[in-house]
Amino acid sequence: MKLWVVSMECAGLAEAGGVKNVTYSLCKEFSDLHNKVTLFIPVFACNSWDNVSNVERLGTTEVELCGKKVLIAYSHADFENFKVVFIHNPVFAEKEAVYTYTENEEAKNPLHKKGHGHEEALYMDVLFQKGVAAYARFIKKPEIPDIIHCQDASTSLLPALIKENKKFNSTKTVVTIHNAGPFYHHNFTSLGEAAWYTGLPTELLEKSMNGKSVEPFLVASNSQAYLTTVSEDYALEITDPKNEILTDGLSTIFAKNNIQIKGITNGFDFDRYNPLNKNASLLPFEFNPEKGDLDGKLKCRKFFIQNIVNTDNFDSSGVKKFGKLETSSDYTKEIYIAYHGRITNQKGIDILTQAIPAILSNFENVRFVIAGQGDSDLEDDLIELTKKYAGKVTFMNGYNRVIARLSSASCDFIVLPSEFEPCGLEDFIGQVFGTIPVAHKTGGLNKIIDGQTGFLYKENSALALVAKLSQVLTFFELKENVIRKMIKKASSNVRKEYLWKTVIQKKYLPFFKEILKK
Repeated sequence: MKLWVVSMECAGLAEAGGVKNVTYSLCKEFSDLHNKVTLFIPVFACNSWDNVSNVERLGTTEVELCGKKVLIAYSHADFENFKVVFIHNPVFAEKEAVYTYTENEEAKNPLHKKGHGHEEALYMDVLFQKGVAAYARFIKKPEIPDIIHCQDASTSLLPALIKENKKFNSTKTVVTIHNAGPFYHHNFTSLGEAAWYTGLPTELLEKSMNGKSVEPFLVASNSQAYLTTVSEDYALEITDPKNEILTDGLSTIFAKNNIQIKGITNGFDFDRYNPLNKNASLLPFEFNPEKGDLDGKLKCRKFFIQNIVNTDNFDSSGVKKFGKLETSSDYTKEIYIAYHGRITNQKGIDILTQAIPAILSNFENVRFVIAGQGDSDLEDDLIELTKKYAGKVTFMNGYNRVIARLSSASCDFIVLPSEFEPCGLEDFIGQVFGTIPVAHKTGGLNKIIDGQTGFLYKENSALALVAKLSQVLTFFELKENVIRKMIKKASSNVRKEYLWKTVIQKKYLPFFKEILKK
């Protein structure tokens, strides 16, 4: 099968959110199964070239965008075991992150607030997708893909953009919805704006409206693309009209128009996190949660607190540190709770900041380790907690891959109070590192087996989170041996059920074969 994967991000090339891991693993595993895979991705200032080889300039072309001819350059290369086509334009090359402005960009221009989306985001989306569509000029008909797999809203106009090109007559298109929550739709604010950017037929755009906005996901569906999402439970949630607010109106439209969305739970790239391999996990010590060997995990905790949290003996580039931690001499008397991810309301940070004081007032031996970046007001709330509860809360503000992994691996539990969660990656990472998740029962977090591989709670409120954490902490203090058994089961379950190779062979390949027959 000839497969094109189209994404704004990919692990090891240009990294932002969870989409990067899905993109990388889809490309790698489909290629391992002897399919011909080509990834399309823009070139940002933040791109990594460490594992890219055989880079060759291919040529240039012009596309029509906002009433002007815009020049695009292409290069192709090898990345690990698959091909990559890079799309070049200054609007991408000047950006230091894939979707949002960085602190450095804000310093250069105060209007470009750190963590806020690029002001040219729609322009960038459409330019990238028109560049992918125009790539057909450089290839012969036998090289046309059987399937084009588009990752999230930023690439979901592509099925419509290739519609009139006869070269793609037999190509099937699939769009995966990674997040249907508010602010993730990349939607156009009006019919006129959508027409100005895309040049697509007015009739198609009118059919794809959500109120006054034009929705790329609806454009894809109305262009005969197949829609998927990243877990079975999330597929049910975003097609349920009751979740209109959580999807900014999309779920009502999906339900009304009987739009089918297939849920395929994301896999996990175990080899990139394997705690028995320091080179893969990036952790300073090795350990084996599946066999109950957690000695290296404790050593990771000591290293993390001694060299990163409480001193500056480690490269912490990309992270600002707030709050040190008080510990016992052997680091075993305290119970450590982690959070790693985006600092946003969707991830339940507002709930977590309300819950932390109650937990710390009732459990003297608890410590919180928070790592991530996002909404500046929520970041300020977390910084304030590190001051108010000195010695008990630390906040690693920013992103550093080693520090992010150590934050999770060093702790006993990882808390995931997401308002909604399409799939969830941090629960996988925690379980593989022997860190038990405590999560809101929503979307993809339902893959946690309550009481066996983690703990779930139903009502997502600070009160409910405090109650569940209090129950879990008390249980841990009284029956630590039961938690140890959970650690074994949780880490084993991820490796047995959720490897990407397993997900692709059992879910994606049958689905792709089915749509190719139609």
